[in-house]
Amino acid sequence: MKKLSITTLTLALGLAVMPLSVQAATESAAKTTSSTSVEKSVSKDKKAATPAAKEAATANAEEEKVSLNNASAAELSKVLNGVGLKKGQTIVEYREEMGPFTNIDQLQEVPGIGPGLFKRNQSRLKL
Repeated sequence: MKKLSITTLTLALGLAVMPLSVQAATESAAKTTSSTSVEKSVSKDKKAATPAAKEAATANAEEEKVSLNNASAAELSKVLNGVGLKKGQTIVEYREEMGPFTNIDQLQEVPGIGPGLFKRNQSRLKL
């Protein structure tokens, strides 16, 4: 009698655990399929870039440029990466003291604007 109850208990536990392992395998397969679908979707988006989309991106880049000679501190801080209101105000004060910028590279002469910050924002600047 004891053999029957132990065998029955072992069999019952084995059946109870088996669906969990099947469920885990199913979830793992679903995640793999999902990530593959996302990767395919991203690659399709990259291939779908048309000349019109590239022109629109270029136009957006032009819109993001800020004039060193005309922009307010708020405008400078909005467009330039790593420039807050305080550095924006420093740029405006420098411009007021020294006169208008004649070259974009002159921005590096402003206290607090180093080569790294300048390089990060060079494409966003205009005179």
